[in-house]
Amino acid sequence: MMAGEIPDPLIRSLLFAPANEERKVRRLVGSGADAIVLDLEDAVADAEKIPARAIARAALPGLRGPLRCIRVNPLGTGLTEGDIAAAVCPDLDALVLPKIEDPRDLEIVDRLIRVSEQREGMAPGALPILALVETARGIAAADQIARFRDRTIRIVLGSGDLGTDLARPTIRGSLVDALAYGRGGVVYSARGAGLPGPIDGPCLHVRDLAALEEDCKIGAALGHTGKVCIHPDQVPVVNRIFGPDPDEVAYARQVLDAFQKAEAAGGAAIEVGGIFIDYPIVYKARRILALAASIAAVEERKATEGNPA
Repeated sequence: MMAGEIPDPLIRSLLFAPANEERKVRRLVGSGADAIVLDLEDAVADAEKIPARAIARAALPGLRGPLRCIRVNPLGTGLTEGDIAAAVCPDLDALVLPKIEDPRDLEIVDRLIRVSEQREGMAPGALPILALVETARGIAAADQIARFRDRTIRIVLGSGDLGTDLARPTIRGSLVDALAYGRGGVVYSARGAGLPGPIDGPCLHVRDLAALEEDCKIGAALGHTGKVCIHPDQVPVVNRIFGPDPDEVAYARQVLDAFQKAEAAGGAAIEVGGIFIDYPIVYKARRILALAASIAAVEERKATEGNPA
């Protein structure tokens, strides 16, 4: 990868933990999550937010394996600049930016990051951003936010905050219908800007893995490519649902083999297992196999880097 080029990492599971709680931070690496987030925002008490900065940075070198992220506090809190200055370093793989409502928010943050990149001897523009869209205003601006491609590698749906912003008078009740517009819309915004599908918001029913699985299936069906996790026990379910079904992987190989033979004979429209196959389906089959290969490579890296010899 050339200097300054932003990678496009696989992120099925994005697991958060409060940066100032050592026990929870230690559990991140062994969780199996593709990406982990040391949180300086909602999971940290106001009085602990500034001390948590140094704790988060000090923890990064010991968290090898998954993609390492830090969530800073949003613009408007007065904490963002200090959070970024403390967080940016070669051991950090990405910044998570909450409550993005306007592409100008990303421009401001980009300037702050560049100052820290220069101080740390990092290539300008090297540190990617995961942009959290979690208000009705953010959903309305999602097309423009997704097109800030200088650093943004994923849109993340902040469904908890969005549910609050929508002012539905329930904590335990379902918000599936209320969130449907934003949950589906950010998929089109991300894909229209050339980004991968977004990362879906968390399932707040921490102990109910059946509810989590159902929620994952809804998000995956809409086009989300991963999900925020708020407990390590959620990670295996999320990774399974947001990876390709083994039967689909096998069928994709069958499609490519059959199509290759058809092409050699001068054909480009065939039937495989009762499904009509032409070039668009072939391209989809290739993507499925590429995703399976990417997952295998990520799992190998996590095993190797997370458990050094």
